[in-house]
Amino acid sequence: MSTVDEALIDQSPRTPVRPGWPELGVAVLTFVILTLIGGVIGLKLPADSPISLGHLNFLISGLAPLGAFAVAVLIRIRDVRPFGMRRVHPGWLLAAIAIALACFALSWPISAIVDPFFPGSEAVQEPYREAARSGVLSLVATVALGGVLTPIGEEALFRGVLANFLFRWGPWIGVIVSAAIFGVAHGINSIMPIAFFVGLAAGLVLRLSGSIWPAMVVHMVYNSAGMLYHGIS
Repeated sequence: MSTVDEALIDQSPRTPVRPGWPELGVAVLTFVILTLIGGVIGLKLPADSPISLGHLNFLISGLAPLGAFAVAVLIRIRDVRPFGMRRVHPGWLLAAIAIALACFALSWPISAIVDPFFPGSEAVQEPYREAARSGVLSLVATVALGGVLTPIGEEALFRGVLANFLFRWGPWIGVIVSAAIFGVAHGINSIMPIAFFVGLAAGLVLRLSGSIWPAMVVHMVYNSAGMLYHGIS
């Protein structure tokens, strides 16, 4: 298994080894703009639309950060490897699955501890849970959008751009600060601590493996497990 430093050996001397301020700046700006556009579309969504609010939110949560990631790559570096998109040993993907399932199991005690501090925040997750509970086709769409697309987009932005940018100040700065920002981005509610916890796990496997793919697997398995749980139960 390669480490981050070993994985950067094959970079051209003229290629920046990690995202810098230009990449971070345009990524944040693009993300905000695309999220606002998605929010406006959501406000105009007809009440009888076949697309539920939960599905639309998952779509925005996946496409907005993916768009931000694409702009960050194209602005200067034009190479996805400094953003963590490198081949990785399959063992890391298996480890990521196990880590995700452990995070999912730990989400219950975490929720039990933090939920009393955020009264009424359960309503934030209701559109997502409703999308998972609205039949087989709706559940499939929910897993595809929220269990696959959203984690790919969010990890591309929060780990691919942000964490790799922060690693210049040390591994723990990159892992912890990117996880904290990821948590806050989910809103000041009961989901924030769990998002921070999952962000820590994703940041650690990114740092240790040198690749963003295990981080994406952690996020995808965790999200998909939650949606299947709510959809089937």
